[in-house]
Order: sequence, then C-alpha cells, then structure tokens
Amino acid sequence: EATSRLARALTVSIERKRARLERRRLTPATLSRRINEARTLTGRDLARAKAAFFAIVRERRARFKRTAARLSPAPIARRQKVQADALTGLTRRQDHAIARRLDRLRASLTQADRLLSTLSHKAVLARGFALVKDAEGAVIKLAADVAPGAALSLEFADGSADAIATSGAARPKAPAKPAAKTKEPGNQGSLF
Repeated sequence: EATSRLARALTVSIERKRARLERRRLTPATLSRRINEARTLTGRDLARAKAAFFAIVRERRARFKRTAARLSPAPIARRQKVQADALTGLTRRQDHAIARRLDRLRASLTQADRLLSTLSHKAVLARGFALVKDAEGAVIKLAADVAPGAALSLEFADGSADAIATSGAARPKAPAKPAAKTKEPGNQGSLF
C-alpha cells in the first residue's frame, strides 16, 4: 500500500511538471531571452563580488597601515642598545673580577714560592750546611749510619764533592786542643 501511494505521488508530480513545461514552450526567442537574463544576473553577481573584494582589500590595507604605524624599528633599536650597554657593563665587571682573581692567585703563588725557597734544602745549604749521601744516593741523617771507608757524596750550596768516611779505629784523632787559660778575676780571657 505504501508503495502504491508513493507511485501515485510520483506520477502526479511528473504530470504537473510536464504540464508546466508544455505551457512554457521553448523557442529560440525564449532561449535567447533566458540567456540574456542569465547574463544580466551573472554580470550583476560579478559586479557585487568585485565590489566586495575591493572593499575587503581597502579594509585590510587600512588595517595594515594602522598596524604599520605602531610597528617601528625604533623601540627594537632602543631595546638592543640597552641590552648592548648591559652586556658591555657585564663584560667590564667580568674582566675586573678575573683580573682581581688573577692578582690574588699571583700573590698566593709568590708567597708559596718564597715559602718553598725558605724551606728548601738549598736554602739550608746556603747557610753553610752540607747534605750527605751514600754511594746509592740515599740521604744519611745520623753519624752512626756511616761505615768506615764508605764512599760519600757531600752536597754544598755551590756544588758537590766526593769523600771517604773515616771512623772507628781507622779514624785519625783530632790534635789535642791547648788547655784553656785560667781565668783571672775581672778578666774574661780568650775564647779562642
């Protein structure tokens, strides 16, 4: 039943359209008139589209001009100069800080060098002492470590000399010292 209703509705619709088309007979004059109407409508729509396009272009151009007035390289240049000045100041401070640090390190190094020179065995040798070494180059600190006849190396401030140890029975006796003079009252006497 639904199908038959649908078929009847379609048939009625087709018949109406056919009747309308028959009333409007297509002739070359009718076609020409309709083409002219379509051209007129198309021309009118094209003119409206052109007008709308140019209006949009004008509006955008005006907006760009307003924005361009606010966009200027001057603020950027000012900000760049401020930052360049700040960088120059920081660089100067860094250079001063590095120079001060290097001065402190130089002073500390100079002080350490002086202390090293003072504590060096070379400074002791310069005061008249000698450094005694055995044949293998080991430092001898005690006289008890020296064997009779041992080869020794004596290091002085200005160079070194070789020596042979004499101790014990083979050791020559030192000449006897003259007796000290008696001290007279009130007279100190000779210390030599």
